[in-house]
Amino acid sequence: MAAKPRNQLAGWTALAINLGATPGLGSFLAGHRLVGVFQMGLSVSGFISIMAWFWAFFRGAWGSVQAGDSVVWPPARGLILGGALFGSAWLWSLVTSLQILREIRKATPPILPESSDR
Repeated sequence: MAAKPRNQLAGWTALAINLGATPGLGSFLAGHRLVGVFQMGLSVSGFISIMAWFWAFFRGAWGSVQAGDSVVWPPARGLILGGALFGSAWLWSLVTSLQILREIRKATPPILPESSDR
């Protein structure tokens, strides 16, 4: 098992990667390997589903433009499923990131100010 992050910067970096780049990648890099893999799997599945829907939409739109017809929308099933998968991965990675920050806060002793005994 990988080492857990030891400082606040590593925890905040995991949070930023999870929420801003790829849900699950920050968790994976922070040492939560299995959870990170499942989160990335959900997010990539959702992304692929959304991109497949957009591909069907643009392919239909292009065909409609070529034929001079109006655009026929593809079923929203893929868009909704992809959004739900990606959204659930994003929320799960948010919870994991907050747990990582809590673990770091508990493991790191507070820095106390030095007393001025002269």
